[in-house]
Amino acid sequence: MIVIYRYDASTKKLTGTDVVADDYGLKANETTVVCPDGLFEPCFDETGKKWVGISQEEWEAKHPQQPVEPTTQQKLDAQTQIQLAQLMKQNKEQATLNARLTIDIASLKKQIAGNTNSAQ
Repeated sequence: MIVIYRYDASTKKLTGTDVVADDYGLKANETTVVCPDGLFEPCFDETGKKWVGISQEEWEAKHPQQPVEPTTQQKLDAQTQIQLAQLMKQNKEQATLNARLTIDIASLKKQIAGNTNSAQ
């Protein structure tokens, strides 16, 4: 099995790869020359029998990323998530307080019961 690389007839840009049998007959615009990793916008140089392209830095310069502004819905969703987290924290704190108060009440009931029994 071998890997073949296909490229566009007019632009020579890489269009895809495929794995084929060793005895596969290459068609026009196909090659077994390996396209190197890290090459952006690879094009096949038929004369030099090699892949050429640009670096990542050059590609990023050609395709600057525009800052993405969140939508109104995304902002509202974020606010809701913050509120949910705050409520969950408050709920946990309330549960801790309830547990302490339950222990205190049980302790007071025990003290009252002890005082009532000793007074009799």
